[in-house]
Amino acid sequence: MRILALSEVLPGTPVTNADLAEKFGLHAQWLDQMTGNRQRFFCREDSAPDVPRSTSDLATEAGRRVLDKSGWTPEMVEFLILTTASPDHLMPATVNLVADRLGINGVPTLQITSGCAGALQGLFAARALLESGHTRGLVIGADTCIKMWPSNRDAKSMKPAEMVNFAMFGDGAGAAACEAGTEGPGFKVEHLFLRGIGLGRKPAQVVKWFGAEGAAEGEAMGEEDYKAIERHVPEITQAILAELESKQGWPLDEVDHILLPQLNGVMTEKLRVGLNVTEEQAVSCVSVTGNNGNALPFVQMNRLAERLAEEGDGQPTRAFVANVESSKWIMAGMALVHG
Repeated sequence: MRILALSEVLPGTPVTNADLAEKFGLHAQWLDQMTGNRQRFFCREDSAPDVPRSTSDLATEAGRRVLDKSGWTPEMVEFLILTTASPDHLMPATVNLVADRLGINGVPTLQITSGCAGALQGLFAARALLESGHTRGLVIGADTCIKMWPSNRDAKSMKPAEMVNFAMFGDGAGAAACEAGTEGPGFKVEHLFLRGIGLGRKPAQVVKWFGAEGAAEGEAMGEEDYKAIERHVPEITQAILAELESKQGWPLDEVDHILLPQLNGVMTEKLRVGLNVTEEQAVSCVSVTGNNGNALPFVQMNRLAERLAEEGDGQPTRAFVANVESSKWIMAGMALVHG
């Protein structure tokens, strides 16, 4: 499989820590130190008409942009996959709303409910479809995390973990145009694995659906077990990179670029240092985009692709991608060659 083109969409203008401090009574310096994220982006119902306001808006725009970059028409797309933790509705599936807006019809449409590993879950499914006889398709990851952290809550009544969550996450979308075969421009996927490892483990990230009854007073829609995440994500990431090294025969210190899991800026930097990944190798964006869930790996890959296009030396470039999802513990890894 080859990733021919990538795109990203971040809605509206960036919301800085100073903005949060002013609106919600938080302290900008505390947010800097706790999360390492300097800004994030949110969909807003009062945004201008041309600014995405929902998951389907974000996913549609990401799809449009990647179609433009790949040179495909909607009629050329043979499947569409959307990965998200925040669909517009339970039904109809958001992927079908996106297909309609993009002008895609008569092809398989799949929606995967997922978290941080969603991009690689979508690519894993895309590879299977390409191996079954399809020749090209789109994979989109999109989330509107603002729905999980209501902006009208009184910050003074929020627990510290809730405040950190509010500052850490953001909205966004990313997309990949995938083709069968490996010849041509873009990223050649040398290896891709996906594995659920949650047997006997408690979920470390929970997002609730309250249904028609709604939430109990004061009940948060989402929660995180940061101690479990801090304890297990580094060891799982190390295992992912070791497996990629073994499979490809590429020593880690000789891999040009490494895309690490990115919960927030602070944790990503600790992970980088602990795994002996150099600053030149690391491809990190969470501190300026926020953690936009299913979109984030696509945003990372898109920014790497843009960097390589600017450098333009034509030399083959090797990259490892590591994803860990703590909601029920998923590990995923990918080895890429560009050029």
